[in-house]
Amino acid sequence: MSKKIFTVLLLAVFMLAQFSIASAVAVTGDATITAIPDFSSGANVDIDWAVTGMAAGTKNVLVWAREYAAIPVNYVAADCQLIATIIGTSDASGTFTYDFTLATLALVTGDQVEFTLSVDDQTCATADVPAIDSVMGVNYVDASAPFHIQGNPPSTAVAIPSLDTAACNTFEYWALGRDASVFVTTEAYSGFGAWNPQVTGTFAPPAPMGPASSLLSWTFAFPATATGAWSASVASEDMAGNVNPVDYFRNAVAVVPAELEDCATFSDIAGHEDEVYVRYLATLGLISGFADGTFGPDNTLTRAEASALIEISNGYDDTMLPTVAPAGCDFTDVAASDWFSGWVWQACDDGLMNGVGGGLFDPNNLLTRGQVVTILNNVATSYFANPVPFGGYIATNNVLLNTFFFGAYPTGYGLRQAAWTDVSVGAFYATPVQKAYGWGVAEGTSDTTFSPDQAATRGEFAKMLYRALSRFN
Repeated sequence: MSKKIFTVLLLAVFMLAQFSIASAVAVTGDATITAIPDFSSGANVDIDWAVTGMAAGTKNVLVWAREYAAIPVNYVAADCQLIATIIGTSDASGTFTYDFTLATLALVTGDQVEFTLSVDDQTCATADVPAIDSVMGVNYVDASAPFHIQGNPPSTAVAIPSLDTAACNTFEYWALGRDASVFVTTEAYSGFGAWNPQVTGTFAPPAPMGPASSLLSWTFAFPATATGAWSASVASEDMAGNVNPVDYFRNAVAVVPAELEDCATFSDIAGHEDEVYVRYLATLGLISGFADGTFGPDNTLTRAEASALIEISNGYDDTMLPTVAPAGCDFTDVAASDWFSGWVWQACDDGLMNGVGGGLFDPNNLLTRGQVVTILNNVATSYFANPVPFGGYIATNNVLLNTFFFGAYPTGYGLRQAAWTDVSVGAFYATPVQKAYGWGVAEGTSDTTFSPDQAATRGEFAKMLYRALSRFN
């Protein structure tokens, strides 16, 4: 049997079957498939069926299956199975488990199968083969659990993420899952089902956000009385019921004193959607607020400020910066007396930020969302090409940015995809936008827009930086 090509038309047919309203159009013999409620495991699938208006005499209800092909192929007797033998003119219905192991179909995860019913006075071996266009319901094989990554808070610890502790009492665990082939996006799968989050320990953390989508954001705030060993884990599951083994964010690690200390805070951050990221990064010394005690999470930031933030994450302080412009980084709008000159020159020399053309860096212009993800992509590609110049949190093992470069998940952009209406193919930020979204580092401003030319806020930058520096499994 040839493999199928996943078309929009077939998807529409499949969705009807998925939600238990499969085709009710009668075929020869007045037989119908009323539902295919369970996704196939590769061995069998349950089919609800009904027959009406049967002629007198012994009748066999038969189910036929074939693997979907772009050009339909004939049903064959070897792929037919007997549902029931009925004598008389009574109507009948029921559920039949179609066993793929009894058929000639050689199925693997991602394959799609079409079904139809017929009523005949013959069994499968001699019955009339249904018409080639008589498909009534579609199912597909999904015997593989979802693929997912897990993000732990940024850390420079040598310990593996599941044995690491947090820097202060409030942090985010996050995960991004995909129920589909990691490499072939045209294959059909059942869809992401649940994260099944679990915690064990001497205190109860808040319930997780989700798992309505494949992105899990799980925020914890340790109480001051927390003690003893504590674990947090997920077991991602798809709509077919395939479940991954338990995967730990934290595996029976004792709560340490640092985790009972409040994260750094600011007078204007409480309750803000980006609060956890701002406070955690501030605790690590990767971002800072203003002299009046505020952070300004909704304020914009400049390109010069971004150069400082990314190089601080790279392990630099102001005593380590160049005092003159390196070759290729001598911008006419960056003077040695500017507070940001060393940061700009270092970011340029490391290949993390470029000029805007005409010998300019444009340090005081607002940083856009498209530029943020481009910087992160530059970090990833530069690190992959030559990790030696990198340090700090960027050079830490298991940091997401170190894998951000790879182009194998699933089409070079990560574990999820979006069709952005405001990101043109030729834009400098086109690939970085897709990769940042695909790896869970950045979200869109709507289901169809990324707003790449919109000025990024300080809070947005903090969230993207937290996610990009997360240690992951």
